[in-house]
Amino acid sequence: MNTQGEAPDLLDLYLREARIRLGPAGFEAVVRAAEATCVLLAGGQPATLAGPDDDGFGPRLQREYLALLAVLITGRTDHHVVPLATPGGTPGWAVVEDHLLKDPAALHDVCTGIVARARSSARTAAALERMWDAG
Repeated sequence: MNTQGEAPDLLDLYLREARIRLGPAGFEAVVRAAEATCVLLAGGQPATLAGPDDDGFGPRLQREYLALLAVLITGRTDHHVVPLATPGGTPGWAVVEDHLLKDPAALHDVCTGIVARARSSARTAAALERMWDAG
């Protein structure tokens, strides 16, 4: 937090703009989801980057959540949230740096790699679940 007379820092400015974009309820949902994720990460726990499992935390808030996490993790606001082509039409995004937007081939390669790793992880998780259930 800033002392009186001090200019607002990057996070303060970002949060003020997010509050305007999202409104009070959306802003609170995004901040609470980001806080919960940060607590898990700080405790060394794995964290699934996801918000509440209800219709009120739709794609718009999910994108804002990822953008906020990027600001919290990097301390910068020069990132971009780009859509991923995911199976079944489930919304998916990647947070990328500005230079990737200027190189469509590199952006495509990064996004394709992210989706491939997610599919592989999902298959592994499903196989482990089946082994656990059978065990």
